[in-house]
Formats: sequence, C-alpha cells, structure tokens
Amino acid sequence: MISISSDELERMHRAIFSVQRLKGMAHVLSVWMANGTMSAWEGGAVSLSGCEAVARAYFEARPGRAALPQAYCAALQNAAQLDQAMAEFLAQGAQGDLDALLERAGGALNVLAGVIDQLPDYPAAADDARALRSEAGRCLALCQAR
Repeated sequence: MISISSDELERMHRAIFSVQRLKGMAHVLSVWMANGTMSAWEGGAVSLSGCEAVARAYFEARPGRAALPQAYCAALQNAAQLDQAMAEFLAQGAQGDLDALLERAGGALNVLAGVIDQLPDYPAAADDARALRSEAGRCLALCQAR
C-alpha cells in the first residue's frame, strides 16, 4: 500500500487537473474554430491531434497570422506530451518527479494562454487566458513549495 501525504495528494491533483484543463481548453477552441460556436467541455475523451487538424484548417483560412498556427500546434503537441508523461507517472504508481510535471503543466498552461491572447476573434480569449494563467500559477506555487 502506498502512503501519500495530503500535500502530495494536492500536488498530484493539481497536476492531473492541469492536464485535463489543457485538453478541455483544446476541445473548446477546436469546436469554436470548426464552427464558430462556444461549448463547454463535458470531460470526455479529447483527441489533441484532431484539435490540431481543426486548428490547421482554421488558420489556413486566415493567412494573416503567420506565427500563430505554429505556436498553437506546438502548444497542443506540448499538451499531448504532458498528457503522456502524466499517464506514465500514474502507471508507475505515482512514482517519479512530480515537481517536473507541475513545472511542465505550468509552462504549458502559460504558453496556451499566450496563444489564446493572440486569437482576437475568440470571444472568451481574455477570460480563458486569465484562467489558464491562474492555474499555471497554482501549479508553479505547489512546485516551489517543496
């Protein structure tokens, strides 16, 4: 049986929640990019590669934003790598470098927030970017608390 302190459990929860937050935000943006409607993520499976395909089509139709497609797709790929790292961490019985996962999650959330800031047509850009930065701050604060 594994014994986990409440502080460690909080840190694990924050890392897991942050990965889910990234995937949920990718889904919401994908729906918006595909058909211009806002939706809430219901917590189901999210294909980050599918979100990337939608984003590429969205940006192809808007060629005036040269660097944004690469930055957005890189943020999605980073989220996918973080999701994989979190899955490996959990598969190993929550053994590994949780600080590194929290740092990566905080960085990924900040990067996605920066990309969202550059989507002027996205109606919830300011609110969503602020929420992602807040979540990133929570991750980094827990990482630094050790």
